[in-house]
Amino acid sequence: MDSDERAYLAAHRSHDADQLLKSWRSVARKADLQIVRLLGGGGDPVIGLRNRHPVQGNGLYLSAGIHGDEPAAVQGLLQWAENNLQSLRERPVVIFPCLNPWGLSNNRREDAEGRDLNRSFDCPGIPIIGAILDFISERDFAVAVSLHEDFDANGTYVYELVRQGKSLGEDLLERVEEIIPRHRGRVEGMIPKSGVMRRTRGLMKIVRELVGMPESIHLFLNGARSALTFETPSEYSLYRRVQCHIRFLEGVVDLIGPGG
Repeated sequence: MDSDERAYLAAHRSHDADQLLKSWRSVARKADLQIVRLLGGGGDPVIGLRNRHPVQGNGLYLSAGIHGDEPAAVQGLLQWAENNLQSLRERPVVIFPCLNPWGLSNNRREDAEGRDLNRSFDCPGIPIIGAILDFISERDFAVAVSLHEDFDANGTYVYELVRQGKSLGEDLLERVEEIIPRHRGRVEGMIPKSGVMRRTRGLMKIVRELVGMPESIHLFLNGARSALTFETPSEYSLYRRVQCHIRFLEGVVDLIGPGG
């Protein structure tokens, strides 16, 4: 453990939803993004961010914290944004910094009503799901990225849904494996190929098996050209997990390029 990691672990506030909101307000000001409160008038507001003015280029959807016990994803997205303000100004983006702030504050996977929101994207009657779907309606995404963590994993891996064009998964994992190696072994009964789980067919069968619609499958079925779900192993150092999420997002932006 080097001095940077020691300092981070001693000072982090990874489950502080109030501080997270303050940090994103600062990002929004500096990157000229609009913040929209999607849900909550009290202590646990859910927000979305988008460009204040029209921007040309490849649309990017980024989300974290739909499971509140996966804090590295939330912190990685924030730190990436703080380091890439110019990129946020110059490309069309939709960002959900933490879709389950109550879960984050309480270190719980589910929301305050006991729901797994990542199995609920076919339930627009749930207020936050309906608000998300309204927020992204009529928007096109070249890539939709959902950041997660896995308590059972021994390394990083990615679920990749690809409609057309070059697969991104292996290139992205190459960028993070010097921090945390790729997962070895099975994931949900399947063996990833070099850490990548590609799914392009039978998606509704997966939805039925999961008993609910995940965020990434919904986005892919509704027009995203590629949907990536990145997972870091929860048993590794929080600092290293955060760095993996930052590196993964840097890779996504590099690989999809600025063009429309």
